[in-house]
Amino acid sequence: MAAMRTIGKRLCQMVHDAGLRHGAEDRLQTVFATGWWMAAVDANYDSQLDQMIVATTNKFTVLKKLGDDIAVLLQPARPGSSLPNTLIGLHGRNLFQALVALRLPADAMKNVHLEVALATRRLALQEFVDLHIHMYEQIMYIGIYKAIEDAMTLAFLNRLEALDAFAEKHLDLATKAVAP
Repeated sequence: MAAMRTIGKRLCQMVHDAGLRHGAEDRLQTVFATGWWMAAVDANYDSQLDQMIVATTNKFTVLKKLGDDIAVLLQPARPGSSLPNTLIGLHGRNLFQALVALRLPADAMKNVHLEVALATRRLALQEFVDLHIHMYEQIMYIGIYKAIEDAMTLAFLNRLEALDAFAEKHLDLATKAVAP
């Protein structure tokens, strides 16, 4: 149980350090606190929760690294943001809709595509955390969770798939584009 709490606290700290939407870390901590209480009551739940937290932490680490790798590519030539004005200041659903509607000129510079890919990866990271919080809430508060029957989970998964494809598209365009 102590190892599970340590991993859970580490995941909460990683979410905090990633600078995601305000409240994500608090919601995650609340869900884990409930889960730890349930694990203390039901020994079978303990190992299931431990496996879920470890899997979430591992996947979060991979997704965070994808964004970090893009940020490193931008670092040398990044005096200011090249992000299109239509995306600046947007978050969540608004950012997703703006990304879907985004039309860049054919001759957009490399940094523009990298900035769009980075914004997309960061949004995907937030969506990933929100998805897992939703799943934990369903399991802990309702007791039974069937992802295939949950419309909200399917919507999260569809957005994550679209965001991944969008980021990959802009990374490909960045490699083909002229450097700034």
